[in-house]
Amino acid sequence: MIKIDPSDMKEWKKRKSSRFFIADEIYHRNAELFLKSFPNIKSDIVHAFSQELHKIEHKVSKSPKKKTGKIEYFKRVTARSINSSLKDSLKSIHSIKFEVEYREGVLFDSPQTGGFDFAVFDEEKNIVNFRNYCFGRKPVHNGHIEWENELNKRADWNEIADRLNLPNTKMIGTDIAHLKASPTVIGEIQLGNWSLAYYDMFKVLHLDNLADLDLLIYVTPTGNLNHYLSDGIVNYSLMQNILNKYSSILKVPIWLIGIDVEE
Repeated sequence: MIKIDPSDMKEWKKRKSSRFFIADEIYHRNAELFLKSFPNIKSDIVHAFSQELHKIEHKVSKSPKKKTGKIEYFKRVTARSINSSLKDSLKSIHSIKFEVEYREGVLFDSPQTGGFDFAVFDEEKNIVNFRNYCFGRKPVHNGHIEWENELNKRADWNEIADRLNLPNTKMIGTDIAHLKASPTVIGEIQLGNWSLAYYDMFKVLHLDNLADLDLLIYVTPTGNLNHYLSDGIVNYSLMQNILNKYSSILKVPIWLIGIDVEE
């Protein structure tokens, strides 16, 4: 925790923005080679996390000293406001999706929890996978209803389906092949309780066994930002230890990012 003088508390709590930057990073399982092959992915992420971000809620906490009982004050920012601002910054990336979950070979962007914070993937390949799920060699029951329900929620899926002439009723009962033209990248911004780090890695292991996953981007606080947030949260140091300890199990390339804020 970082102390603040009582005379400075009013000014601190009035602040609505902070300048973020990437302070630390680790490339697990040759993630750096992947990013060299797709430099636009790295440059987009670096740009999103290296600028002045707004709507950051600044607070002050207080705690008595153990020996004297004197009240001390500490700088704080809220995880909720940081998470929201970082996602707003990511919206500048073309074709990025938020709240992404994987079901039956398909990546769905939805408001439901339990998935990943953001993702970039081959949308044509994804919609073909969904078409095969609904109408292919082993179609789901009431596939036509599933198809209509999901496409009615997403204008972008409708546009791609029309362009690819899907569902292609002449090939009902047959899977349609479609080459993957761009990588599958998922991302998580984790500012929550330390136990969520292990939960996230289990999600990655599950997804990597089912999907053709190319990269995980995992964003955690470090430096001043880590001190401004609550105790016992996921941070860069914890994730570094997890990657070292479970390196033989975590086979997907991971770009671990430690973000910080300027004082």
